[in-house]
Amino acid sequence: MSGGDRSEPYPSHRFLVEIDGVGAAGFSEVRGLSARDDDEPEGDGPLWRRLLARDASWGTARAGDLDARGSATASSRLELRRGVTDRTELWEWFREWTDGRGTARPVRVVLLDERGDPARVWRCERARPVRWDGPALSALDSGVATETFELAHDGVTEVSAE
Repeated sequence: MSGGDRSEPYPSHRFLVEIDGVGAAGFSEVRGLSARDDDEPEGDGPLWRRLLARDASWGTARAGDLDARGSATASSRLELRRGVTDRTELWEWFREWTDGRGTARPVRVVLLDERGDPARVWRCERARPVRWDGPALSALDSGVATETFELAHDGVTEVSAE
């Protein structure tokens, strides 16, 4: 898809976020594309520091998510900022979760180049919406409304941009 063909999301948003079965939206900023190895050597620092680090990461990895070495890996929540879409599917998916009937879905985060073509792509497994912040509304501003949409997920991998 070339930049001239884009009508959704709007061209000033450099990240296209595609949620399987929900739809796509453009975002100006994506935070939390990270993964870490939670397997620390036993002798690495004082016990209190290791316990604090372990407890601070609670809930970021599912039990049983082990890599080939038997280590747990964890990923941060995905924070999508300054998003814009003229459709309501993201909000509806969030409401399904708050009503207790939501479905975890794979999510693709696509970094777009200056022409609007995919440059890099990341896939987050079993994503669940956990926070939605609406825009600050002001009759004095002429800009497009912005919001933050946050997703918990079970891991991020980089995939082919094709």
